[in-house]
Amino acid sequence: MKFKVTLACASFALFIVNSSWADEGDAVAYYSFEEIIVTAAGANYGPYPSAISEDDGEYYIATYSMKAALSADIDIGLPFTFNRPCQYDYDLCELEFYGSETEGQLSYKNAYQAWRNAQSGAASGYKSYMFANTISGDSSSSDNSEVLSPFDSASVDVTSVDVKSTDITADFVVGYSSAPYDNGVRDFARRGFIQPINGGDATTWLLPDTFEDDNGGFSSAYKIKQVTYQIDGVDSIKTIVVGNASRSYPDDEDYFDDCYSSTEYDDYYAMMNELVRCPGFNTQAWAWEITKGSDGSFSVSEDFALATSWLGELDDDDDLLLSASALDINALGIAVGVSTSDHDNDNDSQRAIIMKPDLDGAYTIPTEITAATDGEDEDNIYNTWALTISDAGIITGNREFSASKESNEATEFFVYNNENGDIQFPLYNKKVATTWQYISNGSQYVTKEGANSRVHDANEDNWMVGEVDDYDQTDPVSGGSPRSQSAFLYDYNTGDIWFINDLICTKDDNGEVSSPLIRLRSARVINDDGVVLAEGFKYPTQYDYIEKLNATAVSYKLTPNEGVTPAESPNCWDSPLLVALQAVQEESYERQGAASLWLWLFA
Repeated sequence: MKFKVTLACASFALFIVNSSWADEGDAVAYYSFEEIIVTAAGANYGPYPSAISEDDGEYYIATYSMKAALSADIDIGLPFTFNRPCQYDYDLCELEFYGSETEGQLSYKNAYQAWRNAQSGAASGYKSYMFANTISGDSSSSDNSEVLSPFDSASVDVTSVDVKSTDITADFVVGYSSAPYDNGVRDFARRGFIQPINGGDATTWLLPDTFEDDNGGFSSAYKIKQVTYQIDGVDSIKTIVVGNASRSYPDDEDYFDDCYSSTEYDDYYAMMNELVRCPGFNTQAWAWEITKGSDGSFSVSEDFALATSWLGELDDDDDLLLSASALDINALGIAVGVSTSDHDNDNDSQRAIIMKPDLDGAYTIPTEITAATDGEDEDNIYNTWALTISDAGIITGNREFSASKESNEATEFFVYNNENGDIQFPLYNKKVATTWQYISNGSQYVTKEGANSRVHDANEDNWMVGEVDDYDQTDPVSGGSPRSQSAFLYDYNTGDIWFINDLICTKDDNGEVSSPLIRLRSARVINDDGVVLAEGFKYPTQYDYIEKLNATAVSYKLTPNEGVTPAESPNCWDSPLLVALQAVQEESYERQGAASLWLWLFA
């Protein structure tokens, strides 16, 4: 979805902070927040933020909503978003892939299996599983929303295609879309596209250059950037879109059919075996050069590979998918992303990569980012991927384990310095401390082996956002339930880190702290002005907040307030809401402790 949000005040950069919270700080929260209202008819989940422009008098914001109960990160063009085996309770895994069998529930036959089948063909009445809308002007009013589509809305039912916007500037929006259905068939499963920000139906498709057949090929667009290449010793400034493009089929051409149409298996693990066949094509990291004319029109002047091979050129008898994508590129033309790897643990695993141009601006073999600490067995790491790279060469990404740490196959984010090769794991076996915990213990971290952390975005000032295990989540995961997550903000320059939920409270003239009835689950986007897009839940009453009942899914735009640092944001744990929450939790702990004592005595 594309949103246009008019600013009521100037944009503010994030400020460097000290390493402690102020007990008596400014009455103003570090972030002010504004809910983004979206109407997406037919969607049951979302909206989820995906991109924001820089300040040009107003912000343009991209989000999407979904029909199915899928992971918000799901992308059929990126195997690391779906190829990892489920580590949770068997019933939860079945629900995730098959959906509920109870009619009337949102998840009724509405999960991975139904979504994948819907990508293959529809006899009649196909409706989107992923929706993109646009808001113009006031983002707090759903009256301004309409469907965003790369197709002519006069000739195509725009609610019959799956669309996601992935990056947005003052001039362009890029993303990917499926083709519309015509009598149960469509021309292609996915193609990347670029549109003018106010261009309506003026769409340019970003096509694979050499591979189009009966299934139309496959491509995705993820980022757009102005890049300076040195060609024959002369600077050449180009507007580049990066993503992926299909190069061929795997050795077994049935992979395409297996990916997009799943059989009604009784065994969840048989379903998993089919997931490794997506997206049905061998894809490589790709780029498109965009040329803008004086009349405002634009076209693709050139497209080229960002890597001439995959990390692991698998043996012919492996008969597996070869997959690579570029997820970001900086002003020097250095791209980052992910590639298939032939590591010993699983041949379908992927690894984070760097793609550097030579002196003529050409790309060759990608370099792997070894996301492992000293003494770690890299074969215990299932997937790694690089998401962002700054112009200074600071790269963010994630890794996920196939070996359990404290009954959890953890996900951890990393920060890699491309200038010196230094790699850091800011939350390696650590959790983020709340303001309350920090004041008690004097540290922004709590030791917890197997804690989860995932970065989603970073800006040029090296501020990073994502999601981590919430402060009260410590239970084992394998064979159980997922831990609830909470949005975080991390300053790579100082090592300071915060729950964003601790940065949205205000204090009045009487010293009374007020905490809003919202839980921000995941921070998805941060721009160079420090503006963050996050999603989570809001609650109608204090009781509902404490008991986590009757929540409404929401997305927010969070803007840093001028002259306030995160350390000066009022302590949310002094608010009546969180004081009441602590009292309920302490009472629960006391009951659990007493029950445990009686069980021990009985034993």
